[in-house]
Amino acid sequence: MSQYVCKIEEVDENGKEIRLMAGPMPSYAMVFLHAGRIRAFLNVCPHQGRPLNWGPDQFLFSPERHLVCAQHGATFLLESGECISGPCRGARLRSLEVRLDDDSVWLDQELVQERV
Repeated sequence: MSQYVCKIEEVDENGKEIRLMAGPMPSYAMVFLHAGRIRAFLNVCPHQGRPLNWGPDQFLFSPERHLVCAQHGATFLLESGECISGPCRGARLRSLEVRLDDDSVWLDQELVQERV
């Protein structure tokens, strides 16, 4: 079952946070335009399970344009979601499969909430 994410013009290299429904509780995704492709990840840092952004649609980036967790400074590659620096080095963000359909971005996988 596909889930609508947003219009393509809402996504740029600075990222967009999206609220997704996964059962009774919402999940949050991050969507970026990177190297000409749409990249999407759950907005959950593998270090302590907190969101990576510091405010709505407000993400931090290193000078090399790597995504930086606002909580503890973990640094992630947007190509793969791999943590290359910080407290969760070697871990990965959970990537999401998205597709473009006309001018819209769609999530093409079912989200299953993980129990903490």
